[in-house]
Amino acid sequence: MACTGKWRHILSGLVLTLSLCGCSLGSAVTGSAPGIPRMPQTTQELIGAEPGPLSGTHFYQENYPHRAQIAKVLDQLPPIIDGMDSSIADVYWGQLLTLFAEDYLTPQMVVDRWRMASFGSPDVGDARFLFRENFNVQIILDASGSMKEKIGDKTKMELAKEAIKEFAEALPQEAKISLRVYGHRGSGAEADKQLSCSSSDLVYQLQSYNAKKLDSALKQFEPNGWTSIAHSLRMAQQDMSAFHADKNTNVIYLVSDGIETCDGDPVAVAKELSQSDIMPLLNVIGFDVNADGQKQLKEIATASEGLYANVTNREQFKQELERAREIALKWEQWKKDALSEADAVLIDRKKWIDAYDRDWYEKNWRESLNIGAAIDYLAATGKLGAEAREYLVAKRQARESLVTQSKDELVHYLVNLTTQTYSEMRVEIEEKYSGG
Repeated sequence: MACTGKWRHILSGLVLTLSLCGCSLGSAVTGSAPGIPRMPQTTQELIGAEPGPLSGTHFYQENYPHRAQIAKVLDQLPPIIDGMDSSIADVYWGQLLTLFAEDYLTPQMVVDRWRMASFGSPDVGDARFLFRENFNVQIILDASGSMKEKIGDKTKMELAKEAIKEFAEALPQEAKISLRVYGHRGSGAEADKQLSCSSSDLVYQLQSYNAKKLDSALKQFEPNGWTSIAHSLRMAQQDMSAFHADKNTNVIYLVSDGIETCDGDPVAVAKELSQSDIMPLLNVIGFDVNADGQKQLKEIATASEGLYANVTNREQFKQELERAREIALKWEQWKKDALSEADAVLIDRKKWIDAYDRDWYEKNWRESLNIGAAIDYLAATGKLGAEAREYLVAKRQARESLVTQSKDELVHYLVNLTTQTYSEMRVEIEEKYSGG
């Protein structure tokens, strides 16, 4: 999905429940006015809340490339300058939070990564996580036009290619890797949709790492067209059809920076793929994805019982691929009988708790800065009087405190979970935190 389309969607889809005089005070107080959900008050509600269309953006940065587009969204908000009614201001606050709210992850995310690190353990209770004679990885890479967008001084595609190359170099010699790309033919124009949506090519056949061949494969394509996720997942099943799960540990990484745009049903296809004879572990990496994209990509991962991660830079992308490399190294040791069963399932759980803590902290920090910058912008452009501005700043501070308290609660909870089995942890989290 091209950036221009993303911002057009946000601008056209913005629903303001304030006309401000037309809003009933009762609904304003509870935050349940049409279009404004009840604002989260608990950890469970934070986990279950939908991220806003502007989550992950950096409006607080003066040189942020999309700052002007976000300002246009904020310009549509009505003014509160003559006096200040707290009921109306609460609805106004609800609109700001609905726009910028971040995606706060359930603790199940940590347990799922513990499961990923537990390859080979019978405790996991999932046949996909048992070591087999062969270890195969396929990366399915988005080459649609939006991968031309830059993160820093490089495009998403350049960063992805670098990370894939480093990942392949670090795999054990006996492990095999393949690379499929989609959306690289044609363009983003409607006239090229059919051509682009049918473009999904296996550019690097499943084999051990070969630097020259992989370099050549990575040079064959650049980002151009549409996003054909469902078609590519079907093709991946064909690619690996000979590698049945009885003798092969199969891992697939789907990398995308947006939703399906070729009219396919990637969620249904992902479910079929996970239940096929190759029985792969399908993990999904969202590369700097907006809220709509995150929702669909999470659904794909959930349908296949795989993992989802949203990454915003090359280092985070490398870290997600690193999980597969770690599994491959354990597999290599397993084949050499160098590890006992206990050693093979050893889990560095504190690392993932620390990463979870950091994820919540960074999202809280970004959300608070964005909302603060939005309040300052609205005040500077005459939308907010001094009293209203002060009220909204206090609401922002209360939200920041709520997220901080929830983060500390969840981290403490995860620390206490580390001695339980995977099955016990999953049941307890589902009972305690239903927002996963």
